[in-house]
Amino acid sequence: MTELSRMKSFSVRNEVTEPHRSGESSYALGRNYAATTRLNSQHLLWKLELGWSLHPLLQARISTAQPIVTAPPQVPVPTVTASTHRLDPLAAPPETFRIADVATGTAIWAVEISQDFPSTQIDGFDIDLQQCPPPEWLPHNVKVREWDIYTNPAPELESLYDVVHIRLLLLVVRDNDPRPILKNALRMLKPGGHLQWDELDPWGAFTVTAGKQLKDEAVNDFQKRQELTAMSTLEWVRDLHSIMAELAFEDVRRDEVRCDLRLAKYYQDTQFMVMEEQAAAQATEKERDRVKEAIREGVRESHGRARVTPKIPFRSKAASMLANKTGADARRVQTHYCQKRLSFDTGFCSSSLGSFSEKWDPL
Repeated sequence: MTELSRMKSFSVRNEVTEPHRSGESSYALGRNYAATTRLNSQHLLWKLELGWSLHPLLQARISTAQPIVTAPPQVPVPTVTASTHRLDPLAAPPETFRIADVATGTAIWAVEISQDFPSTQIDGFDIDLQQCPPPEWLPHNVKVREWDIYTNPAPELESLYDVVHIRLLLLVVRDNDPRPILKNALRMLKPGGHLQWDELDPWGAFTVTAGKQLKDEAVNDFQKRQELTAMSTLEWVRDLHSIMAELAFEDVRRDEVRCDLRLAKYYQDTQFMVMEEQAAAQATEKERDRVKEAIREGVRESHGRARVTPKIPFRSKAASMLANKTGADARRVQTHYCQKRLSFDTGFCSSSLGSFSEKWDPL
């Protein structure tokens, strides 16, 4: 191999393994093809476990708001600037049911919802869109736009959406405080619109094993150390339902879903992928090697052992009298704390995959 070939090979390896950094902020995980595949795999696992991507009661609101056609209408692909994936939020008719997918990642959630509800307009937002498909490949009712969730939404996006969806911002929320993100979601929602925030519960993480002969070492110990290190910055997850109520969201619901053991290995494998991305982001070679060694040990032990984390979908409604006010200026809200902790039965959750829809309390 020539020196030029070696340099090119080194450049390509770095391009696909280094963490993404954008401007002043940095993203702790990757944005290469492996990270995109990991995000899409996590999306599938959430769908298998919950049985839905958009809460069934929010789906019902779409159904009552407009007739749902069985196939996408034949409309031309919208004109979009490929370099920025810009969207025109006013392109759809004003009566269209609109959903904002904040921190859309690969846009896989938006693409799935667009197939289930082709008359609904879904707009995806992310600080970086390189993991999304080209705009020409997106469904007719999905558009994406670059946006930093820590900046105010553009004026034309305020009070525009019937639903705002957020998922997995554990590594994005700053200073243990989700209020800036919630306030921006509130700005985007119509009065009476709904927020669905799907998050992991790091406080409820636990280890499952398939046999007593296995040693409880790398998979359990390393991830426990990670969780304990991060706990001081993740207290907001435990309090998210009360913070929502504080900010004039009403009828706040917090549900908890324990991991179905049939999915535990798949979750553990995606966690190894997260650890690999985190290893690439470490500041020193010694720290990177430490994480990589923990991954190798964990992989050796992971057959029959997994560290799993409960899912906690939050859902709430923007106060009908909100008028872009919060706190003391908004109508007093009531908080409902509903915990769904599925019990284990002979190694599996008592509820089968995809059968949760009739079990959720109405808004």
